[in-house]
Amino acid sequence: MSGRSQCPVRHNISQDLTDSDQLRDEIREVFPSIVFHGLVTPCDCEECWGYRTALSEKSWDQIPRSFVTRTCSPALLTREAFVAFLPIYLLGALDDLSEHNTVLEFTVYCLSPHAPREPHEVPKNSKRLRAYAKAMTNEQIQAVRHFLMYVGANASNSDWFKPFIQVAMDLVWHSEALQ
Repeated sequence: MSGRSQCPVRHNISQDLTDSDQLRDEIREVFPSIVFHGLVTPCDCEECWGYRTALSEKSWDQIPRSFVTRTCSPALLTREAFVAFLPIYLLGALDDLSEHNTVLEFTVYCLSPHAPREPHEVPKNSKRLRAYAKAMTNEQIQAVRHFLMYVGANASNSDWFKPFIQVAMDLVWHSEALQ
């Protein structure tokens, strides 16, 4: 997955994606249920200790939705743990596409580089997200793209999410990332 373009290309995020069951099946299919044995988070704070306790020696499909609801996103995880547990957050985000679902909101933010303040700046965390994408298979990257496009087309507050999703698609999850 090398040779990715860093030149922003506009993507159509209002693509007609209306079948959440198909998207859920895709996520389940491309993210295997494998017990994670690595470092969950590099931080030793109390919040991260909770992540370590809950996620160590488990697969993503063993994590209760209550944990996902409490933590909102996999932003604090190592690259390997992020890839291993992202599917439970994607699925939790799809449970409720209303503006009241913090898992949806924080998962979209977690997948999106922070917009730069100046035109010449590289968006914050785009390098980190690209490194995370490089740890994924082409099929996993495609599932993340489909998730973002689905949210952009179907979330009740999709107009709010579209700028974040556009930046994410342009800088991290673009189709060139699949090559």
